[in-house]
Amino acid sequence: MTFVPYLSAEEYESFGVSDATPSQIDSACRVINTCLARPEGLVWSPDANGAPAFMTNQNPSRNLTIPGPINPGSNVVIGLPGQAFGQQYIGEVVILDRAIPAKVEACVVTAASSDSITLASVQLVHGTQFTLDFGLTILQELPVPAQRSTVRLSRTPVVRILSAFGRYGAGRRSQQFSGPDINTNLLAMTAAFGGPPAWVQFPVDQTDVNTGTGEVWIPPGLMLAYFSDVRLRYVAGWPKESLPGDIKQAVANIVRTAIDSPFGGNIKSMKAGDAALERFSASSIDRDTQALLLPYKTLLTA
Repeated sequence: MTFVPYLSAEEYESFGVSDATPSQIDSACRVINTCLARPEGLVWSPDANGAPAFMTNQNPSRNLTIPGPINPGSNVVIGLPGQAFGQQYIGEVVILDRAIPAKVEACVVTAASSDSITLASVQLVHGTQFTLDFGLTILQELPVPAQRSTVRLSRTPVVRILSAFGRYGAGRRSQQFSGPDINTNLLAMTAAFGGPPAWVQFPVDQTDVNTGTGEVWIPPGLMLAYFSDVRLRYVAGWPKESLPGDIKQAVANIVRTAIDSPFGGNIKSMKAGDAALERFSASSIDRDTQALLLPYKTLLTA
């Protein structure tokens, strides 16, 4: 996978790092991702229609090449002989033909077995030797507060929710219903015999998202009862060409410090004879750069 930096070569001079190398820029971008607690990065890539599809710099959890073609349709089954797939893949967002811009699309897995997966919908024709990439979207599993049907995602701005599933747990009931058997009925309808409650898909277009704060209103499910937990897969960030200037300046600051510093690493002070140098902190990110990055940090959702 090719890493997409936050600062393009033609921008080096305007941000004061005309003497930087691509490897220094890449390293600074990775430092920023770590500082922000956003390992997937800040940049997303579109599907063939231009809609946000996946996080550009996120490493796939699984990558497969499929020999046969598939056609557009609903409930499309893809055979995967010799591959191990289980129920944990239900709700996963699969990226088809990630390397071909005119063919990229994000599809939701609605069923999985030991030798196949079922995609809810496929819009494009994918020929022989098409690719499947798993794990390229942001995944969060969150409890739904008892007194309100909203959750808060940790990465912003939220640009697209691709997959939404919920489940019921013991002790939850809708405000519209009462009675001692409501929880038992819901669990009986959604839980497999002897197993935990099943995840139930609900339409993404029924949610209401505040892109800036990350708050998501969750619609009720069966019998108008609100879910106990939700599992959302989504895309958050910016396209490469619209990345905020603060992020680019932070990259330049880190690179500038690395170039200008007479000593590398996390050394806070150094002395040679009568000469002594001391940093304010043993870090490549100074306070001004930290202030630039603060609005983009992962939000606490607990």
